Amino acid sequence: MLNDRRQRLLRLLLAASGPLPATEIGRLLGYPARSVRYDLEALSDWVAAHGVQLVSTAGVGYQLEGETGRLREYLDRFVAAEAPPGEYIPSPRERVRRLLLMLLSDEAPRRLGDLADRLGVGKSTVHADLAAAESWASRRGLALVRGHAGICLQGTEGHWRQAIADLVGELADEAQLALLLEDHPDSEPLQALLRPLLPHVAWGPLGDLMREFGAPELSVHVAVMISRLYAGHTLSFSPGHISRGASSPCARQAQAICQALQERFAIRIPHTELAALALQLEAARAVEAVPETGIATREDLELAEQMAILVETRLGIALRQDREFLMGLALHLGPIALRLRRGEVVENPLLDEVRAKYPAACLAAQDVGRALSAIWGLKVPDPEVGYLAIHIAAAMEREKLRRRPPPRALLVCSSGVGTSSLLLTRLRSLLPEIQPGRVVSAFRMREVLAEDPHDLVIATCQVPPCGLPVVRVSPLLGEDDVVRVRRTAQTLQSEAWRGRQPVLRDLLTAETVALDVEAQTWEEAIRAGGALLVNAGLAEPRYVEAMVRTAREFGPYIVLGPGFALPHARPEDGVLRLGMSMIRLRQPVPFGHPENDPVSLVVCLGAIDHETHLKALMQLSELLGNRDAVAALQSAPDVATVLRLVGSVSGRAEEADRGEAT
Repeated sequence: MLNDRRQRLLRLLLAASGPLPATEIGRLLGYPARSVRYDLEALSDWVAAHGVQLVSTAGVGYQLEGETGRLREYLDRFVAAEAPPGEYIPSPRERVRRLLLMLLSDEAPRRLGDLADRLGVGKSTVHADLAAAESWASRRGLALVRGHAGICLQGTEGHWRQAIADLVGELADEAQLALLLEDHPDSEPLQALLRPLLPHVAWGPLGDLMREFGAPELSVHVAVMISRLYAGHTLSFSPGHISRGASSPCARQAQAICQALQERFAIRIPHTELAALALQLEAARAVEAVPETGIATREDLELAEQMAILVETRLGIALRQDREFLMGLALHLGPIALRLRRGEVVENPLLDEVRAKYPAACLAAQDVGRALSAIWGLKVPDPEVGYLAIHIAAAMEREKLRRRPPPRALLVCSSGVGTSSLLLTRLRSLLPEIQPGRVVSAFRMREVLAEDPHDLVIATCQVPPCGLPVVRVSPLLGEDDVVRVRRTAQTLQSEAWRGRQPVLRDLLTAETVALDVEAQTWEEAIRAGGALLVNAGLAEPRYVEAMVRTAREFGPYIVLGPGFALPHARPEDGVLRLGMSMIRLRQPVPFGHPENDPVSLVVCLGAIDHETHLKALMQLSELLGNRDAVAALQSAPDVATVLRLVGSVSGRAEEADRGEAT
């Protein structure tokens, strides 16, 4: 029995130029080699019934031989068919997409029984799929309406078009769309699938035209426009949108495209459509811009730097010195704001994967999304937050590479030259993150370490104490050995990184903590916290005014959580030494944040660079992310109690560090 996963596996084997190992198939399709072998075993008889033999060669891989063209044609019919054949089990995602395809292809209500018959499933299954389809449609501004006449989608023309374009993007990847726009014979199954959705589109001529004008990325949107205009549906644009489109730097290109479309497709394109196309071209050009072009505005760069501070607070990594992150984010902010102001909805196909692989980046991106929502007065939806998380995840990966050179390992072997040479070779092959140093005997180990420092010892025998981490391994360096060496190296690197930074209890002292402070406004609250920095000799008075000015200019993004604000400014604005102050207000005051007001805890930060304060900020984030700890801070009778709470967080962090080392 076929399903979506097995169909993709067969298509991969059909496209391969030679045998593929199960591990490589699993890597390409995204599931374990064990599951690949299970699927291949299940498919062996099925492909044989279609004139194809699944050939397995030990140590080489799997390939299909025989009437592969016939098998490819059979699989293509699955794509084009409205109802899957009885031997094919569509996944829930496939059913929902086919359901959306039917609902978006015809605005007339559809009976539940008709939908069930077309999908080849029962009505109860359609009920469940409709819930997923309703969620998908609502994210694009469309409503799923259930009435006596049947089930249909309703919404504005702009939302309807966006939904069609998004669905096409889910049904076909970029490679398939490229074949479609070339009118390639292999694209016929996809053309048949899309024909009910976009019945008036000649894909080959459209592809030629859009490539001619250098805008192939907008081909799907133009195809949707053509199809909807043929069906009598036009966009309703406000005079403001029309004016913006007419004044867009892409207006002339949009006009040329529309003129060519009218001539080639014999269709009249209203000025509202021209304005919409100009704005789409403008947004596409902004997204495509690369950091080296340096086209980010000064305002977007400053906003990106403020957002970098938020991420630093959450993750404890230095981002303001990451030029690639700042420029990439600055270039991304403009298109996000433009899409939000125009009411456009984007889909993020990587969202689930990013959430699974980079949960910390997603949490930081949520902070950024809330801050941007407060600044722009527009809610930043989850798909856009996911794209912000991708920028942050990339910065995290660069940070891993940047932090420190690889640890240097002394190799201690009790056997002969051949064994030590084998160990050295396997280390270099399997652990590139380790820098192998000298190879010595246990008798000479201390002597060598005294004259040539190393970071750890990798030994095949018992060694005397040396003050360094020692990992005992087999001369053949098995899998368990590799895991233990890698874990030790990672611990050494993280310790070296953390060792350069003061902890939270080093910065929050009796001199920089005050309770039950009187303040009537957010400005008074910031000045009260800043005064503690000034009185402690950590900052100049002008730094306090710089914090107020920054908060006034960028809005309440400094309110990072319920009741908690982190005012700060640039080091050059008057910081003398790294410092931090905390005040608890007698009466909470509003900072203007739509969700986290009013604020009762204000922590002022005076940083001297992009890095030194990060460990303390991570511990502060841990403290304020613990509800019990926050409650204890709010009810603490004196400063000494607050300092004990702060010390407990720093102490736990240091214990965790020591635990990792062991």
